[in-house]
Amino acid sequence: MENILFYPTLTPEMLEASGISAEKYRFTYLYQEKYYGLQQKGSHTIKLSDPLEIWNVETEGLIIDRTVSFAYPSLLKGPDGVACQDADLGICVIWTNKKLTRTGTILPLTDVTTHEGRTCRFHYEFAPGEISGDLELSLTMYIKKKAETIRAGEEDLINEDGVTVGEIENVVIDFSSIYMEFPIEEYNSKDEPLWWVEFSEWEDPKTIDNFTKDNLCLYLNPYYEACPTPSTSGDGTTIKNLDLLVDILAQTYLLIFQRLSTEDLRDTWQNIGLNPNSICSILNRFIEECDNLRELQYDSPHSSPEKCLKALQIDIRKLLQGDNQ
Repeated sequence: MENILFYPTLTPEMLEASGISAEKYRFTYLYQEKYYGLQQKGSHTIKLSDPLEIWNVETEGLIIDRTVSFAYPSLLKGPDGVACQDADLGICVIWTNKKLTRTGTILPLTDVTTHEGRTCRFHYEFAPGEISGDLELSLTMYIKKKAETIRAGEEDLINEDGVTVGEIENVVIDFSSIYMEFPIEEYNSKDEPLWWVEFSEWEDPKTIDNFTKDNLCLYLNPYYEACPTPSTSGDGTTIKNLDLLVDILAQTYLLIFQRLSTEDLRDTWQNIGLNPNSICSILNRFIEECDNLRELQYDSPHSSPEKCLKALQIDIRKLLQGDNQ
């Protein structure tokens, strides 16, 4: 089941009526007392690159900036909003680093409301080594201070300090993992094949089942010399046999897609009703990064598996070559 809330939360219609204007995140880093900008690619899943080829998130850290404005912030309060008229609505960025199991909250550096609207400016600096592998940024609205008086028509609104009333946007930054954060395990055995995939019994891949090794896992067997695992690459950081890994991952993704119903495939392609970190949500982010796969019909894993496999091979090669250069 999806999470059920018994009070109104943000909707796209509310945000549009409020006149929201959210600039893209700006990513920079400090090197030898100078600031340098990073280029970004993607929307829901962002890849960062440094034209100077200096930056590494683990050694230089990361600085993020963003400005979010509302032309009509008052429309988010009252009977047709998400908070009581006399309450204070807060805006923050909740960050999560799954690899290091860390999370935190970024509050606005400035939060100014005038007759022209409300503008929040965010600035945060991650120190070298503070994050690694991935970074999820959730732009969130919450009840900063509850109303002392609940007016007529506001009885159904939540009125408790600190309660979240909706997510405005969620993006994930992928810091160039060579396996694209796919659940992969090494299993060294002369009695097992070079690779295989194991799935659990999924209950609902759109909302309940997360994209973790508890629900799906690719096993690579380094007993075989050709096995494309980091442990067989010599330095442990590069891919020994890229061509083979492309083929393995393409076939694995096809198996995953084929396990989904036609309805789940449609919702995955169109990003409908997907909970963060669910199997279908991660697959949607993956599709976003795949130029060829994205051009196919959502039911292609069922109706045209050969076309789907070809597109997967082309796209995965591009992704891995970008990570492995």
